[in-house]
Amino acid sequence: MNDLTKSQKRAVRQLLGDAHEAEIASALVKVEQAIKEWRSGGILPSQVSERIHEFHKESQEIFKTYNYLDLMFALARAVAFGFVELARVPEDLQPRVRELEAFVKGDDG
Repeated sequence: MNDLTKSQKRAVRQLLGDAHEAEIASALVKVEQAIKEWRSGGILPSQVSERIHEFHKESQEIFKTYNYLDLMFALARAVAFGFVELARVPEDLQPRVRELEAFVKGDDG
């Protein structure tokens, strides 16, 4: 949405940067778990490699989300999926985020 002020854009971009890091960290947990399973003899190295490949594809999608989606839609998505707390969103943008968050979650109202 192009009607954000410069300070609002700056705040939203900061939150999206934090969300990007949180989402990447969440995806990396799966890689970490695969490595632990391999070290304990639970899975094969090729299965770890496959998980790393899946992470790479997932990280590309995460990048696209935070770099190509509309800023407010990306922020609403980050809030909906728990990567940013709504309380961190500037108060004047919270109603828009809540509205978009309902759309992201597929809520009827």
